[in-house]
Amino acid sequence: MTPLIALFLAVVPPQLIGQAPRPGYPAGETRDARVVLTLQVDASGAVRDVSVVPPEQPPFDAPAIAAARGLMFSPATQDEKPVAVRIQYAFQFTAPAKPREGELAGTVRERGTRRKLSGVEITVGDATVITDGDGRFELRGVPEGDARVVIAAPGYKRFEGPEAIADGQRLEVAYLLEPLYSSPYQATVTGERTRREVSKTSISMAEIERIPGTQGDALKVIEDLPGVARTSPIGGGMLVVRGSKPGDSEVYLDGEPIPLLYHFFALSSTVNPDLLAGIEFMPGNFGSSYGDLTGGVVEVRTRNLRDELHGYANLNLLEGSVLLEGPVAPGLSFAIAGRRSHVGEILGVAMGGSSDSSFTAVPRYYDAQFRLDWRPPGSAHQLSLLALTSNDHLGMLFKRPISDDPNQTGGLDVGTGFSQLRLKHRWQSGIVSLDTVAMFEAQDNHFNVGSESVRVRGRNYMFRSTGTVQPSDEVAFSGGVDVAARRYAISARLPKSSYRLEGEPDTGRPDQPPTELPESRYDRYTPAIWAEARWKPLPGVTLTPGVRVDEYLYLTDRERGSATVSPRFAARWDATSQIAFKGGVGLYTQGPREADPMPVFGNPEIQPERSLQVTAGTEVRPIPGVFVSVEGFWKKLDGLVVHTPATDAQGNALNLDNAGTGHVRGLEVMVRKELTERAFGWIAYTLSRSDRVDRPGQASRLFDFDQTHNLTAVAGYKLGRGWQVGARVRLISGNVQTPVIGSAYLARTDSYLPIYGATNSVRAPLFSQIDLRVDKIWTFDSWSLNAYVDVLNAGNHRSIEGTAFNYDFSQQARVQGLPFFPSTGLKASF
Repeated sequence: MTPLIALFLAVVPPQLIGQAPRPGYPAGETRDARVVLTLQVDASGAVRDVSVVPPEQPPFDAPAIAAARGLMFSPATQDEKPVAVRIQYAFQFTAPAKPREGELAGTVRERGTRRKLSGVEITVGDATVITDGDGRFELRGVPEGDARVVIAAPGYKRFEGPEAIADGQRLEVAYLLEPLYSSPYQATVTGERTRREVSKTSISMAEIERIPGTQGDALKVIEDLPGVARTSPIGGGMLVVRGSKPGDSEVYLDGEPIPLLYHFFALSSTVNPDLLAGIEFMPGNFGSSYGDLTGGVVEVRTRNLRDELHGYANLNLLEGSVLLEGPVAPGLSFAIAGRRSHVGEILGVAMGGSSDSSFTAVPRYYDAQFRLDWRPPGSAHQLSLLALTSNDHLGMLFKRPISDDPNQTGGLDVGTGFSQLRLKHRWQSGIVSLDTVAMFEAQDNHFNVGSESVRVRGRNYMFRSTGTVQPSDEVAFSGGVDVAARRYAISARLPKSSYRLEGEPDTGRPDQPPTELPESRYDRYTPAIWAEARWKPLPGVTLTPGVRVDEYLYLTDRERGSATVSPRFAARWDATSQIAFKGGVGLYTQGPREADPMPVFGNPEIQPERSLQVTAGTEVRPIPGVFVSVEGFWKKLDGLVVHTPATDAQGNALNLDNAGTGHVRGLEVMVRKELTERAFGWIAYTLSRSDRVDRPGQASRLFDFDQTHNLTAVAGYKLGRGWQVGARVRLISGNVQTPVIGSAYLARTDSYLPIYGATNSVRAPLFSQIDLRVDKIWTFDSWSLNAYVDVLNAGNHRSIEGTAFNYDFSQQARVQGLPFFPSTGLKASF
C-alpha cells in the first residue's frame, strides 16, 4: 500500500446530522435544477464557507447557499482526530406540480327583461368579482372540480349553484337573476337634482311607467304633478300650467317642440314612451335656453338605444302597439315603433243603435317612430336621426238635427296631424360640449262642423345649438342659438265672431254670413340667442344668471317685427343635507300664435305677450326616504291678445290688440315617499288663482282653466309573485263656465241666440275620481308577459263637466264625465 492511499484511508468524511433543510423554490420558475456546492466544514462539523461549483444557476444558487449554511455535520476525522475538510454537496430542485384550475366568465342579466346588471358581486370559493357596465365578469384561477357560485344583489333572489371547472379550460356562463318583485313598471317622482331651474321635477322612465289611471302611458304622469290643471275629457290632451291658457306652455322632445303631447282626449301620448329616458317638468321660472312662451315647459328626453335585439307587443281595449330595436353594426343601432287605436270601432259598435248620429269616419289615431343612432366607441361625436308622425281623425254625420234644432245640420270632421324629421349631433371633448339639433316639421290641422271650416297647414324649420363650458365644479357657462322659421297656410269659412280667444263664449249669429278667408300664407321667424352662467361662490350656494334675446318677425302683406330682451336669475342655497331654499325671477315673452297676425281674422301689428314670473320655495327631507317641496309663485301678465272694435287710419278693422292683463298666484306642495322595494307614492297639491282683465276698465274675470284646488295622491305596492296594485285619487275644483241667462229669438233664421252672464262667473261642482290598476307579471328566462287592468273612475262617480242646452236655451242639463271605464291589456316584452 502506498503512503497516499494510507493517508486517504486515514481520513473519515463528515456525516450529515439530522434532516437537510429544503431550499425554497424560486418564484416564477417552472423547471427542475441541480446545484452543486463546495462546503468548508470545520473541525466541529459546522459549515464555514460555501461556493457554487460552475455552471452557476442564479435563480437557484441563492436559496441553495442559504440552505447549505444551515447544514450540520459530524466532524471529519484523521487518525480518529477531528479535522477541517472541503467537500461537495448538491441540492436538487424539483418544479412544483402545476395546480389544476380553469377560468369562469360570463354575463349576469335580469330574468325576463334580459337587462344587463352591472355592479353585481359574484363569489366563487374565496374569490370575488364584480360585473362591469355590460354585466360581464371574468374570474381566473378557479380550482378544478365543482365550484360553488353565489350571486347576491339587492332587489333580486339569491342565486347559488355549482359549476364544473375543467383544468386549463374557460367556462362561459350566463346567469339570470329573478327580481324579488318582478315589474317592468315602477313609479316615483324624483324631486331634486343638480339643476339651473328653480321649479323642476325630473322623472326617469324606470320610475314612472306604471301610474294608475294612465293606461300604461308614462307621459300622462304630467297630469299628476303640482301646477298642472285637469282639462275635461272633451278638451283633454291640452297642457295647462299654473292657470295660463294651453298655448302658453310647450312640450319639447330633445330640445325641439312637438305640437301635441297627446292624441284625442288624452288617450295616449304621440311619442312611444318606451323610447324615452325621462321627463323634466318646469312649471315656471325656467332657464334662458327656453323662449317664446310664458307658461311651463315639459322636456322629454329620449334614451340610448340598446345594443341587443329587443321589442314588445302591447294590446289593450284602446290600442295596439309594437316596438323593435337592436344593433345594425358596431356603434350603429335602430328602433322602429308604431301604434294604432281601435277605440273608434268599439264606439261604433256601442253607438250602432243610436238614432241621433252615426260615425262616417270612426275616431282613430296612430303614430310611428323610426330612429337611427350612430355612437362609435371612443369617438367624441354622436349622431341620431329621428323620424316621427302622428295623426288623429274624428268624423260624425248627424242623421237628424241635435235636440231638434234645425240650425244644427251637417256633420263634424276634425283632424290633427304632424310629421317631423330630426337630426341631432353631440360633440364633447374635456370640459367643452356642443349639442345641435335640426328639424323639419309638417303640420295639417282641420276643423269642419256644419258649414264652418278652418284649415291650418304648416311647414316649419327649426335649429338649436347649445354650447357648454365647465372649467370647474364651481363655474360653468352655456349659451346658444334657437331659430324657428314657420310658414303657415290658413283658410277658413266662419263668422268673425267664431274666431274665439281664451274666455270668449260663442257669439256666432246664424243670420250673419260667414267670412271667407281664402288660403293665405304668412311666415313667422323667431331667431334667438341666449347665455347663462352657473356660479357657486360659497359651499351650498348656486347662482344662475341668464339673458335671452328674441326677435319676432311676421311676413304677411307687409313685414312686421319686434325684439325682446328677457333677463332671468335663479338662486339656490343647500343649507344642510336636509333643507334647501330656492328662488327666481325673470321676464318671459311669447309671440302670437297661428292666425293671430293674419289679416281678416287677426292683426299683423300684434305684439308679443309678456310675463314677469317670481318663484320662491324650500325643499325638506325630514326623514330618510321622504321628500317635501313647497313653492309659492306669482306671475304678472300683460300685452295679452284680445279682440278690439278699433280700426286703423284707413278704417280697416284691427280685430286684435294687446290690451289684456292678468295675474296668477298660488302655492304648490309635493310630498313624496321615495321608491322602496315594494312601495312608492306622492301627494301633489296646488292652490292657485288666475284672473285677467280683457280691456282697461272692464271687470276682472277668471281664466278658463282656473282651478282653486287641485289635489292628487298616487300610490303603488308590489305584492310579490308578480302581483302589483296601484291607486290614484283626485279632488279638483270644477271648471269655470260662462252662464246663459236667457235667449233672443231671430225671426229671419227661426233660431235663438244665447244671452250670456259674466264670463267664467260660475263653477262646476267639485271633480273627484278614483283610478285603480292591477298588474300581474309572468317572468320567463328571455321574455315577460304583463297582464293589467287599468280602471278609470272606479267609483263610477260621474263629475259634472259642463252644461248643455236645448235649441232655444229654455232647458239645460249637466254634461257628465266618463263613467266607470276599465281598460285591460297584455304586453309581451323580450
